[in-house]
Amino acid sequence: MSLSAPQHLRVETITGIMIVSIVDNDLLAEEIIQEVGEQLFRLVEEQGQNKLVLSFRDVRYMSSAMVGQLVKLHKKIAKAQGRMILCGFSPVLREVFRISQLDRLLEIQENEQIALDKF
Repeated sequence: MSLSAPQHLRVETITGIMIVSIVDNDLLAEEIIQEVGEQLFRLVEEQGQNKLVLSFRDVRYMSSAMVGQLVKLHKKIAKAQGRMILCGFSPVLREVFRISQLDRLLEIQENEQIALDKF
């Protein structure tokens, strides 16, 4: 990631679990989705992080391309014998994941605290 790349993530670690909050409200533009994906993959690859809570509490809209990034990240973490829990979805986004049955592939919890408690 170059120094000029905008940071789309806020990261903190609590008892070995990385909590990543996406700071963008809209995950629609291809450039932003690519940068978010790269930043997420870098956390897993370079920092060896395989316990991840990914919070979407500030996100209102998300494209299918971003969903694709999440599926790829899930596979990478699962391959490393880790776990990723998504949380903080708006009711609309939560419904999209339910209708598309992605909530069967990706673990989704209501909020960060519930997600942390699942580890």
